Amino acid sequence: MSTTDKPSKIFLDELFAGRDAEFFRYVRRVDSPSLLQYVVERWKQAPADWARAQTIAYFDEPLDCPGHELVVKRLFKDAEERGDDKVLAACTVTFDRLVRRKRRRGYRYDPSAQQYMQQEYLASPRDQIPQLPNAKDRRWSGLDTASYIAYFNRKAKRLFSYRTRYYLRRRAWRYYRRMGYQQPDRYVRAVATFLKRYTDSDFAQGENILDNWSMLHACYFHHDALRFTDAKAALVEGRSLAELTPAPYHDALWQQTEAFDVLIDLLGNAESSLIRLWALEYLNQHHRALVSSLTPQRLMPLLNHADERVQNFAAEAFSQLENLGSLGIDDWLALLKLSSISTLTLICDAMRKHVASDRLDQQQLLELACARPDPVARMGLEMVQARHAERPFAPTDLCRLAHVECLSIARQAAEWGLSLLGTSSTYHVEWVSPFFDSLNLPTRLVAMEWLTPKAPGWNDPALWARLIETPFDDVRLGVVQQLEQRLRLPGTEVDRLAPVWTAVILGVHRGGRRKPDALRQIIKAMIVEPAQVERLMPIVAVAVRSIRAPERRAALAALARLIDAAPNMQGALERAIPELTLPPMVVETA
Repeated sequence: MSTTDKPSKIFLDELFAGRDAEFFRYVRRVDSPSLLQYVVERWKQAPADWARAQTIAYFDEPLDCPGHELVVKRLFKDAEERGDDKVLAACTVTFDRLVRRKRRRGYRYDPSAQQYMQQEYLASPRDQIPQLPNAKDRRWSGLDTASYIAYFNRKAKRLFSYRTRYYLRRRAWRYYRRMGYQQPDRYVRAVATFLKRYTDSDFAQGENILDNWSMLHACYFHHDALRFTDAKAALVEGRSLAELTPAPYHDALWQQTEAFDVLIDLLGNAESSLIRLWALEYLNQHHRALVSSLTPQRLMPLLNHADERVQNFAAEAFSQLENLGSLGIDDWLALLKLSSISTLTLICDAMRKHVASDRLDQQQLLELACARPDPVARMGLEMVQARHAERPFAPTDLCRLAHVECLSIARQAAEWGLSLLGTSSTYHVEWVSPFFDSLNLPTRLVAMEWLTPKAPGWNDPALWARLIETPFDDVRLGVVQQLEQRLRLPGTEVDRLAPVWTAVILGVHRGGRRKPDALRQIIKAMIVEPAQVERLMPIVAVAVRSIRAPERRAALAALARLIDAAPNMQGALERAIPELTLPPMVVETA
């Protein structure tokens, strides 16, 4: 059905009969008083679960539908008569949102100074939706132009005058205030139900705290920095919102032991950070002794909470638990997947104390060592080393240390792994090469440091064949550095080294000592194998044309050595670098 179609009673009946989830949205389009009255009466008699869901969804939307004063009041009073805490919670928060005062600046006369002083005050904006025209006259003939424009220009406007809004807020809070006296066993949970519905947007500005009437009564009513009138809350002269600390209505009920579980639930599930802070402060003030009674399973959602203050509270409580030894390995591993580093540090300290490494299998230990968070990776590496001392890991498992994700322990893990895999008795190219191919720079640097003439891989053609094909620039530089000690690599011809030299010299964004090394190695290769001159000379030409002066000088010096050692190569040099002017060759006579 198009959104421009006129609301239909028949279609509403169909939605109602089918218990359609979009029923409340269609009702919001209705503005006929007689049709709204008909709908509300049927709504009140609908099955409880569906009607409650539709009512809550209706109150979650802004109260900005013209003519819906009837719907709001009757649904609210029906929920009040039935004692439906869930619906009343939605109504309470929505009524608080109807009042949003704005900061204004004005002047007042100061008799002592005998002058006007500028001051800031809170004012209620005029944002009431104009009343609908007479139901019998839809032609707007009786309205002036200003009223006509005001009705259709109702963006961000709300139902009810401010006097009615204040009344609705008081009426909603009265439900809970009376409950505290008449049914004290229900009060704390009922109040927590509506406190969880506030969001951070409800406290976007500091003055919004004073506008949320029910929240202010429930959490801070007895605080001496606040004063209340029949309609508004304000700060006492000279006081500030930063001074507010928990001082709830029916404080004795919140201090009961039964309220502890409600506060923990509020701490984990409240959508507003202000409400979570209030619950946290109240727990620390009145229920500190009960925190140790929490189970690890109860703390896990708090440890994984997005609010860092909640995480810290849960982590501190977790570290004080005495029955952690009975916690299953799966629960420990789930805790280690949390994101907060400070929380993970406390959990890892507790795990070292209460969990022996033999409770985890080798694959689980290696997964911990390869984890990204520093506390987890350090603990995992410690456990791997302790387990290896008792029951050695297979080399195929140890080579997984090349893939450690935590950069702070990557060097330590690589050094320990290569000390076991890189010996003459255990060396195998398949176990060592992953350290050269690691995505972590510290791991690759350790691998290049290990590759010395004393290493068993120094003369392994299979290893060098992999190194000269590496995609990592730092490994290529390491290969060039090693070539300073040897002209040929095991099982590798000069033409296979050309890509390595080329990549080093073409690194135009990088200087360094490796480029002159590469040039010297190319010259040596051309002298030893003249057949490679045509292939290698263009690489030298690139260096000669470099925009970096040190590279040009190194290239020219290398060419001078080449001409001095092999004068017959001057022709190839002139063809590769025609702009280079060479002096005529001087032939020495006997």
